[in-house]
Amino acid sequence: MKTVLADTWIRRLRLALLGPALLALGACTGMYMGVQGERPTSSGALDESVTARVDIHTITPETVHRLRAERDAARELEDARRDARRAQAPQTGHYRYLVAPQDVLNITVWNHPELNNPAGQLSTDLAGRTVKDDGYFFYPYAGRVRAAGRSVDEIRRELASRLTEYLTEPQVDVSVLQYRGRKAFAVGEFDKPGPQAISDVPLRVTDLVTKAGGLTEKADQREAILTRDGVARRIDLYALYHDGDLSQNLLLRDGDVLNVPEQRYNKVFVLGEVAKPQSVLLPYGEYTLSEALSDAGGLNPVTANGGQVYVMRAADSGRPQVWHLNANAPDALVLADRFDLQARDVVFVDAASVTRWSRVINQLLPTVGGAANVRTIAD
Repeated sequence: MKTVLADTWIRRLRLALLGPALLALGACTGMYMGVQGERPTSSGALDESVTARVDIHTITPETVHRLRAERDAARELEDARRDARRAQAPQTGHYRYLVAPQDVLNITVWNHPELNNPAGQLSTDLAGRTVKDDGYFFYPYAGRVRAAGRSVDEIRRELASRLTEYLTEPQVDVSVLQYRGRKAFAVGEFDKPGPQAISDVPLRVTDLVTKAGGLTEKADQREAILTRDGVARRIDLYALYHDGDLSQNLLLRDGDVLNVPEQRYNKVFVLGEVAKPQSVLLPYGEYTLSEALSDAGGLNPVTANGGQVYVMRAADSGRPQVWHLNANAPDALVLADRFDLQARDVVFVDAASVTRWSRVINQLLPTVGGAANVRTIAD
């Protein structure tokens, strides 16, 4: 009686396991999207659930030619814009520094040592005249003198005019002893990030990079951002240093912030059935699908489905774009070497059907073994 009950229970257990196993085998398609590949379909039509969410394209000689033509046109347009910026970029011109609060002025009245700073004194007030937050400083006989927003020549003329009431033809000299009022900021991937003083010598983007110790190896030279008065502008340091685009070498102003981000955001991800799934840092210049697959060790010869290689890319419309390559085709490597990748692209290589079958079986074996143990216990 016990054996009959055990057989009945085992049969029910097998039926309970068979249904989920069949469903698992039927659903184990992973990234398969119904495009030309290893698994045959009855109608050959794309899965409606997939096409409703993404746009799927096939990588063919025609599509590669069209994409390259679009890329070349975009480059020609960018070159034309760059030439226009170069023509409009100011080369050399008159630069005048305007004194700011917290600057320290050095004032000398010749032949009147009683008005000059005593030698050897360490006090800041004696070593120079600090411009207060209200933009003024005090000087004997002249009283409060406005300095902020004025050049040293304008300050010198006003001082000389006021001292004329007490001195005969005073000879006055004014210079900035310490530049502390105007600063530009280097933020991000600099060797020595921080504020840099703006002085009577013009401070441009290249000067700020040099004073901040240069860029680190992680810096993304193509995506630097200059923020001025709350408005962000992209600065292409790669074009500046490697292409000589002087339009990127802007004259910096007080409060400007130059932020150079990490290059880790400029990556391509290679996933699925490749030898070494990884993220690859995009080099400067072109980077193709064949290079990405090669850097990942190539397709896994045992588990990969060469007919199901995908490149997934985000679009401004919010609808992802998926590019499919049948790597089993004779011209696949040539097409892959002409298909340019972009930052944040995801390259995915699907698994072969036999690989999926093997993985499902390996997942079911522990359960089947458990059922056999139940039969043994029942006996």
